[in-house]
Amino acid sequence: MIKYLLILLTVTQASKCNRTSDKSQTNEIKFHYGTSQTWVGGNMGSGKGTNYHLYISPVDSTFQFDSVWVNGYRLEVKRNTELSTNDTLVLNAAAFFPGSGPKAPEGNYARKNPDEAPPPCCADAKVVIRYFLNGNKIFISTGELRPLKGIYYR
Repeated sequence: MIKYLLILLTVTQASKCNRTSDKSQTNEIKFHYGTSQTWVGGNMGSGKGTNYHLYISPVDSTFQFDSVWVNGYRLEVKRNTELSTNDTLVLNAAAFFPGSGPKAPEGNYARKNPDEAPPPCCADAKVVIRYFLNGNKIFISTGELRPLKGIYYR
């Protein structure tokens, strides 16, 4: 009887080892928080802007981040490798508003305001991030954006 129980136990354990686990990659990204920091240039015509840092997880290179919609503008988003850790990915976005002043010297190009655009989803969210995973567009959003103390250059 004990011999049959041992054989049964061995067979059940072996069958568990041969099973394939379904640990497929999840599309779920957690948005921890975002910060915004305004700045104003110190020279006439230097302009002003806002820098955004967005903290999300998990960190995975298969996620391709494209755009962020914040404060009525669509901005390009880039990965910040200096601030990112193994657990948290930091994305940067910046809105630049050129100042009015003397014309730029020849050879310099004029920077334009960011594109005004309503978010494609989640109209009540402060921040909407679009990313691509396996050819699918996916949006994450949050209603929280922590303002940091502004920078005023002299």
